Amino acid sequence: MEQQNAVFTDFSEAIERWAYEDMLQLAHHFHRLNKKKAQYERTSNFVMNKENDVPTFDSIRASMKRLRIYMALDANDKEKFTFFPILEVQTDDGKTHYFKLYAVEGVRSSFQPLEVVPKLFKDIIAKNWDVIDLNLIDDLFVATKKNEHNFDEVVRVKYYEVKKEMITNVIQELPKIKGITLYSGIDMNKFSDKTQISFTPVLGFQFDEPEDTDDYSFGLKSIMEFTKGEVFLEYSRPCPPTC
Repeated sequence: MEQQNAVFTDFSEAIERWAYEDMLQLAHHFHRLNKKKAQYERTSNFVMNKENDVPTFDSIRASMKRLRIYMALDANDKEKFTFFPILEVQTDDGKTHYFKLYAVEGVRSSFQPLEVVPKLFKDIIAKNWDVIDLNLIDDLFVATKKNEHNFDEVVRVKYYEVKKEMITNVIQELPKIKGITLYSGIDMNKFSDKTQISFTPVLGFQFDEPEDTDDYSFGLKSIMEFTKGEVFLEYSRPCPPTC
């Protein structure tokens, strides 16, 4: 998994490639050919470069005013996972920072080697992605939306925007961040609703646990998912159709 400092990289071409990819072709980018097994395998998790990008993200989060998860594609290569997410951070000084996340090889979302994975996250959201039929994957990223003539049109999600309260109440309140992972998930409550995007990216922030407290909920236990040394953010708005 080759990684580079992505903060100042221009990802506009990769983001555009996602938006312009042919219908029914997105599924290919989440799979690669394993020649040794002569089989295709699916990717589930994506991680940020810990050497350069995680420390940079941690250093600017206090001034973060907007956080988006962009969908992006590399050029087609059946022997590589060519989908990757990008975290776009806007800070109070008007600067925009980009952080590429890299596919984790050989790890499925529902089999994470963490000490504890919340049952809701492990057994429902992530497992749904791991077992979804290949021919249904493209449907996870599209929804219907009324156009200016009040007709339904099909739109593809381009990015997810993390809610402002998640930034101020959670991300900016965490201890020093040691790692960032995006877990692929599916909200099956939205799957049958053609007006909603059912693919649900979950951001996991790994951190050193404080020694003086066992409360990592930041006052949000009722709506957050936690595990030992990691907090999961599931609350983001897909655009389109919500913008």
